[in-house]
Amino acid sequence: MIAPIHDLHRSNLLTYLALGLALAAVATAVNAGNFAAAGALLAAAAVADTFDGRFARCFARTDRQRALGAQLDSLVDAIVFGLTPIVVLNALPGQRGGVEEIVWWAAAFCYALATVTRLGFYNVELNESRFVGVPMPAIALIWSTCLLWPVSWRIVPIVSMACAIAMVAPVIIPRPRGAAFAGFAVWGISLITVHVARLLL
Repeated sequence: MIAPIHDLHRSNLLTYLALGLALAAVATAVNAGNFAAAGALLAAAAVADTFDGRFARCFARTDRQRALGAQLDSLVDAIVFGLTPIVVLNALPGQRGGVEEIVWWAAAFCYALATVTRLGFYNVELNESRFVGVPMPAIALIWSTCLLWPVSWRIVPIVSMACAIAMVAPVIIPRPRGAAFAGFAVWGISLITVHVARLLL
């Protein structure tokens, strides 16, 4: 009998790592109010997600393991790039209450809706040579970049709506290769470095 535990596979280690980094980002933001650490962890999760497909292909896998890896990546992305930024950013300082809080959570809903819509789209979209809309690891790096400065809780709905629109917009973006892929990786690694430097100063 095949049980879910049998689907734990070393080829998915970077996907598991991204999930752990996202949970750590939530813990540092909510429990410690440490947004430099949260920003570094979000960027690290984005970098892990960027390389998880390449990492998985280094292992011999059955058709079932490849199919499950794709599903697992989608499910983890919903948590890492959909729910985690909302929880982290809700921990930012700022006065709560009234219409302003309703607007905040309405924007958060739109962001989460865009996230799962994008993931659903790519679960059925077979064209792997391009992105339609801004990829979610890039969205995570945008949030990480925002956390380089003191960000008010009130500003978040504006960024949330912009990111939501960017994720589902009918804009064709070629998959980065070569220098473009390296540049994206450098963006993420640079964010990790700067956030860590802030923690040490």
